[in-house]
Amino acid sequence: MVRSSFCLLFAVTVSIALNVTFGQDDDQCRTPPPNWPRRPPQCCDIPFPLESMKRHFGNCVRQIGRPSSAVPTAKAVMDARFCLEECVYKGLGLLESGDSLNKEKLSQELKNGVSGKAGWETAMEQAISTCFGGSSEQLESSESSSCSSTPHKFTHCVMRQLFLTCPADQWNNNAECNLVKERMQVCPNIPPPPPSPPNQRGPPQHFDFRN
Repeated sequence: MVRSSFCLLFAVTVSIALNVTFGQDDDQCRTPPPNWPRRPPQCCDIPFPLESMKRHFGNCVRQIGRPSSAVPTAKAVMDARFCLEECVYKGLGLLESGDSLNKEKLSQELKNGVSGKAGWETAMEQAISTCFGGSSEQLESSESSSCSSTPHKFTHCVMRQLFLTCPADQWNNNAECNLVKERMQVCPNIPPPPPSPPNQRGPPQHFDFRN
């Protein structure tokens, strides 16, 4: 149930993020390229968010709830995402007062989460270095939300980096996955495809954002 809730919210958030990306990014990123997949391809089983994060996510869903509107707006979904991720990071002691990430503890948590997983330790090291090595503005919280957007931005960065550095033996090397990866390398706001919800065959939703 927790994993299902996580996958559902992540999938909805990705849909909105991609809609915004294709609508507002630079000229090369405004529209999907030819042959863009209609459904999110399953390219790489990313070991993130960590199991500890998923457990806290379930508690936070019960604590905060989901958007109340039957057809939530993009802002309502993103606000819910910000609040849920803020709750998760605070629950794990990864978000300090003043909206700052606890870099040392977060780095250790991420490394422990992939310890012993072939190929992922190096990928996680690279993700940590990239996501903490960017400008402070990249992780600066949005003023338009009642909750901190910093955890969401960090999560977005880590998931992108892990997707882009997925070990070769775990990468689904097909045309759709390679196209998504190529576009993500050009357009930094595009998140990786969402995971499939458990006990569901096939991708969870349409991946076509051509209006």
